[in-house]
Amino acid sequence: MRTSIARLARMVVKHHVTGYEEFTKLAESLESSGEPVHVLFTGNKDANGESWCPYCVQAAPVVAKALETAPEKSHFITVEIERPFWKDQNCPYRKDPRTHLVFLPTLLRWRSPQRLDGSQCASADLVEMLLTDED
Repeated sequence: MRTSIARLARMVVKHHVTGYEEFTKLAESLESSGEPVHVLFTGNKDANGESWCPYCVQAAPVVAKALETAPEKSHFITVEIERPFWKDQNCPYRKDPRTHLVFLPTLLRWRSPQRLDGSQCASADLVEMLLTDED
């Protein structure tokens, strides 16, 4: 499991995690910051940098571009999920009421009903709206 942090030009703090426990620990630790926290759940990438999830491949450049408009001092967590783990119907991402994932990719604002599922994540307008909307 790995965690990496990078700062984008607009001061968005970008996090990358693998693993459910790592994700929940990070998300919970960021709650007290008072800053927006957005989470992208996506299929993990192979050695060639390709995701097993075709919708995730379509959404990736759209989300990356929209991050340029995200609020300053916000957090963006990318959670990569392995295909066998995702295919398990008891996958904790599916069962956790805070995430309740049905589709990959899913982009959401942590602790908010705002979310985009599946092909919605490839819509530049929808992604930008979710990342920049204050409420």
